[in-house]
Amino acid sequence: MATSQLRDLQDRLRALIADPATLAGPLPELEERVAGLPIRGDARLSAAERVRIYAEMYAVRMRDALAHDYPALRVALGEEGFDDLTRRYVVAYPSDRPSLRDLGRHLPGFLADHHDRRPSWLGELAQLEWALVEAFDALDQPLLGRPGLAALAPAEWPALLVEPVRSLRLLSCTTPVDSVRECLLAHQPAGDVAAESVLLRVWRQDLVVYVRRVAVPEMAALRWLWRGATFAELCDWLAECAAPGENVPATAAGLLERWIDDGLLVAR
Repeated sequence: MATSQLRDLQDRLRALIADPATLAGPLPELEERVAGLPIRGDARLSAAERVRIYAEMYAVRMRDALAHDYPALRVALGEEGFDDLTRRYVVAYPSDRPSLRDLGRHLPGFLADHHDRRPSWLGELAQLEWALVEAFDALDQPLLGRPGLAALAPAEWPALLVEPVRSLRLLSCTTPVDSVRECLLAHQPAGDVAAESVLLRVWRQDLVVYVRRVAVPEMAALRWLWRGATFAELCDWLAECAAPGENVPATAAGLLERWIDDGLLVAR
């Protein structure tokens, strides 16, 4: 068999296995679709039944991959609701990469567009859970630590590069989804979730991913830092935003120390 023929056969079989109709449609109809493929049945199973087994395995694998990345969402929806969501999602966004690591990357947006009268906070919960996945998988980087900071001469401070780590994710939420997620994972009812503006930073330190609420000034500073800046530029930016009488250098130094202790800054 030529390489092009083999690739065509693989593509046709993959499309058949991933097609929800392979599971939901009547078996005689599937037999017709399988007839053009070199798949043989035997006394135990027909060719269509063999393909359907692989389709069932594929559906379970997709569902398990999404359940791993969205454990609180799974609890919130219940098993039946989560299964229904994953079936519809995989139809809209089938696996298109060799690894299933990125399978769920579109799920927050999918939920926002297809919440079907479900609570609106489910989309934000999905955003948080995907941020946790991305933070955990982000590449390691050398971190700026207190010893490196202490070694700086006063004249070197203005030129110090202040750059956040790649694992940092910033979320602006309209509901307290961090608290909701904790309740769900503890198998406690989330109850009625009231609207509340919550700013979250998600990042990995060592092998642990953390979620922390932050105030508006810190969130704004971290968003601004994503472009890359020096300590002097940070101070200048804070001075523009400072309240009357605020000690800008002390504010900047306090933020810097907090970020260093949390492993948020890259050493350059």
